[in-house]
Amino acid sequence: MPWSTLALQFCLELAFGVLLALAFVPRAPVGVLFYRLMGAAALAPLVLAVLLATWVEGRPWTDPVVVAALLSAAAFPTYASGPVRSGLWWPGLAVGGGALVAAVGLLVHAELGRHGAAGPGGVAVGTASALATGTVAGSVGLAMVLGHWYLTVPKLSIDHLRRLNRVTVGSMVASLLLLGLSCAVFRGQLGAAEMPLLGPWGLFYLGTRAAVGLLLPLLFAWMTADSLRYGNTRSATGILYASTVLVLIGAAVSMSLQDSYGVPL
Repeated sequence: MPWSTLALQFCLELAFGVLLALAFVPRAPVGVLFYRLMGAAALAPLVLAVLLATWVEGRPWTDPVVVAALLSAAAFPTYASGPVRSGLWWPGLAVGGGALVAAVGLLVHAELGRHGAAGPGGVAVGTASALATGTVAGSVGLAMVLGHWYLTVPKLSIDHLRRLNRVTVGSMVASLLLLGLSCAVFRGQLGAAEMPLLGPWGLFYLGTRAAVGLLLPLLFAWMTADSLRYGNTRSATGILYASTVLVLIGAAVSMSLQDSYGVPL
């Protein structure tokens, strides 16, 4: 899989993850700046995705993936305005996120099609696995930024960060389950590769993906929850910072595995 397509897919996954996580901070009194900042965190990879698709890969502006990315980017003014100031916040998140689901699905379908595994079930599993990877990265990163917000809004309820931490746990568990399901659904393709996934090197990368990118962050999420139980947002933010680094390493290994096996893992 070309590096530009992998980068394009990850940018779309990450933007989706940020938007989905943002939906779980609906009416926190954090000010419009927070929503603008996190909206920009979704917009930046979208802009990069469009540049990769059109300039590097030479896709036309009418390409469905490009159109979906542009549609999601066009919703930026709504989801960056915050739910209090804009009644279009929820529709904006829905349009932006839905367009990204379609775009990632199209990329996964094309990649699986190259390997002769583009059945509806396989595409659904592959798309869900790819989106789960982006959701883990987006939710942990957003939780880390929200943790820093307690320095500027000291009286902000801890419930907001506690809720978002639960979202990170849910996304990690979902990603782990989908990782296992992908290995089962695509076992023939994964086993027939030049470097079989269940061989020594394949297991090394798969183990790194699971341990560093998901299991350790799950442990850190438990530590974060424990810190929040005592109202210690600074410790929780520090843990989330470390978790963000691990999650991004795991996402990089996930992209490497997809490059090798043609399957989002």
